[in-house]
This record gives sequence, structure tokens and C-alpha cells, in this order.
Amino acid sequence: MLRILFFWSVLICFFNLNAQKSVNEYKYVIVPESYDFLKKKDTYRLNSLTKFLFNKYGFKAFVMGENFPEDLKTNGCKALRADLKRRSGVFLTRLTLELTDCNGSIVFTSVEGKSRKKEFKAAHHEALRNTFTSVAALNYKYSGDKEEKIVKKEEPTIPTKEVKETVEVTSPSESSIAYLFNDTGFLFKKQDYGYEIFKSEEKQTPIGKIFKSGSGKNYIVQAENLSGNGYFDGYGNFILERINPATNKLITDTFARQ
Repeated sequence: MLRILFFWSVLICFFNLNAQKSVNEYKYVIVPESYDFLKKKDTYRLNSLTKFLFNKYGFKAFVMGENFPEDLKTNGCKALRADLKRRSGVFLTRLTLELTDCNGSIVFTSVEGKSRKKEFKAAHHEALRNTFTSVAALNYKYSGDKEEKIVKKEEPTIPTKEVKETVEVTSPSESSIAYLFNDTGFLFKKQDYGYEIFKSEEKQTPIGKIFKSGSGKNYIVQAENLSGNGYFDGYGNFILERINPATNKLITDTFARQ
């Protein structure tokens, strides 16, 4: 029995150390305005409490819709996305916290927080606070952007002319390409003029169009609040440059290829 307990203790420590290494590379956490299992914005003040607890343990957290820092506006991949999952139970409220990166990959999963309280708000608050025991154990401290460190290290040895030739890309060849942006799935379907944009869960009606420029490398996007100019990077991601209607400033969004 003692050997089994020791094994699980070592295993938990291993996962926590690996999560800590990954989580420390992200500067911000973005909390949604609502969780799927509750639907309405900030039900039980659960989203506000999530933000508060992340800030308590050293993170810089924002609720979606708040005014983001400039570096986050231009690069959404600096932040992790927080989400809560609720597991059904008759006498227990059970919550698990997940942190995912801008590509939708899970970086960290908390322990399951539980509560036996009968009142809904109190039960969800207690269960959420219990999930954060594993967040506290991370001892989070921002270590700097992994990408920036790599770039700085390699800059002196990169021949500029060769880089320009190798990173220059054309659009992907597939007729339908899946992307993830702000926790929402999108589909780009190739057309003669460029692409039609669909939300993954609403495949029947396009939400906009992407028109190819004369050079074939840049695109004009017409899709309501996602309208602007864009291009495909060397990894097949679609980079959208648009004006934030709230601030009238240029922002850059990354549609991560799936």
C-alpha cells in the first residue's frame, strides 16, 4: 500500500513540474465571460472569482471583453485560456479547471474541486477554490516568451536573404481548412476568389469571405467584426490585421491551423 501511495505521489509531482515549466512561459490568462455549463455571463460570479484567484496566485488574468494590454492585443498566443468543466453528481458539485494555449492544446489540468454545499453559488465557489489548490502548487512565475528567447539566440547566425526565401509561402492547397480563434472553430473553404468563412458549429451559412489580392499572397477579409487584411504564415496559420472598433487601433489576430 505504501509503495502504491509513493508511486502516485511521484507521478503527481512529475505532472505538476512539467505543467509549471509550460505555464510559466505564458504571460496572461484569459477567463471567458461565461462557462458552457452555466450559459449566462458570470453566473454565481464564478468568472469573476476565477480571475481573482488567478491574480491571487501571481498570474495576470483578464475576463474576455476587458481592455487587454497592447502586447496581448497584437499576439493572443501570449495568453492561456481558462475553462471550467463540471461533472454531474447528485450530492456533489465537481469542477475541473483547464488551461489551453492559442492552438487549443491543453497545457494544464487541475485537480477536481468538490463541494457538498446545497446552495448553488456557495457550492460552485467552494469547488472552484478547491481546484486552485493545484494552481497554487505551481508557484507560477512568468519566465519570458519562449519564442522571443529562441529568436534572440538565433538572430546572429541567420542569413537574412535565405530566410526571406524560405518563409515566403502561398495559401494552403486543401479545399477546406480548420482553424481555431478565441476558442471558436472556423472553416475556410476555397473558392475561385479566395475563401468562404464558416463557424464550425454553423457550417450551412458563411459568416464572411476572404478575397485574394493580385499578388496572391495577401487577402482582404469581409466578415463583420473580423474584417481586415490577412495572410498565411509559414505554418499555415492565418494572420488577420484589423482595426479594433473599441480603440480604433490596429490589432493582429492568429487563426491557428488545426
